[in-house]
Amino acid sequence: MRILLILLLVGALAVGGFLTRPGEDAQKKNADAEFAKASGSDGIGALIDSVVGGITREAKFEDMLVATRYTVSSGGSVALDCLGAYAQFFCSKPEGE
Repeated sequence: MRILLILLLVGALAVGGFLTRPGEDAQKKNADAEFAKASGSDGIGALIDSVVGGITREAKFEDMLVATRYTVSSGGSVALDCLGAYAQFFCSKPEGE
């Protein structure tokens, strides 16, 4: 009986994660907000700096069934790595920056 209850709870968590995982657009908006927060601007200045300054950002979106990962690389190194699950975002930046 306990095993059935545990399996039922794990199944409910998996279904909840699947239904509330953020999509690519939500991950992109969150990454833009993280970069704006780090630069202390409203986002427009960071966009202008990225276009004028020649900084190219490459983004990679991965769907992991109950969560999503969005990795932003700049100049060959990872600038931001975000994991999205249950409509929440958990972002980390490399230690060197």
